Amino acid sequence: MSESKLFSAFEQHNQLLEQFLALNADALEQLAVALAESFAQGHRLLVVGTGALSPLATSLANVFLHQLNIERPSLPAISLSPESGLAAALLANDDYERLYSCQLQAQAQAGDQVLMFDATGDDAALAAVETASELGCQVTVISCADSELWHKAPVELLLLLENSTPARAAEAMLFLGHVLCELVEGELFGI
Repeated sequence: MSESKLFSAFEQHNQLLEQFLALNADALEQLAVALAESFAQGHRLLVVGTGALSPLATSLANVFLHQLNIERPSLPAISLSPESGLAAALLANDDYERLYSCQLQAQAQAGDQVLMFDATGDDAALAAVETASELGCQVTVISCADSELWHKAPVELLLLLENSTPARAAEAMLFLGHVLCELVEGELFGI
């Protein structure tokens, strides 16, 4: 890869984050406060990553569980990653759109926070959001799929990474997840 491609990717990454934070910094801080309050009240964070963002959801749930920058107690976070056996069973029954919603039905409780990282805006993602909302969860979606689907979905907070490539969006979502964890740590542990 040439040096110019490296710098171009770096510039795209920075521009995407600058644009996003210019529009959403306050909302991200408010989300951190809501998550900290939720944790303090004994609720959990359920992290969903659609499609190729599933490993991202697992990684971010782990930084809440273990630690990011400071030594602290574990925060109750669960990654709802698509398990291959479940996905195969749902596909066989032509019911794939329940991939995340059936996991939410089994694990989510009223008052829990659901954080979805989405790249596609597909039916499975929308079904998950609708299920979480019906269960009384607070739902936040961070997506690079600016479809009408999300504007009609029952979410408390919709954060869009506009005009991004899948690679830059995934990088930005990882960054935003880490920053969110840092903000929550600051709220809960005064750092």
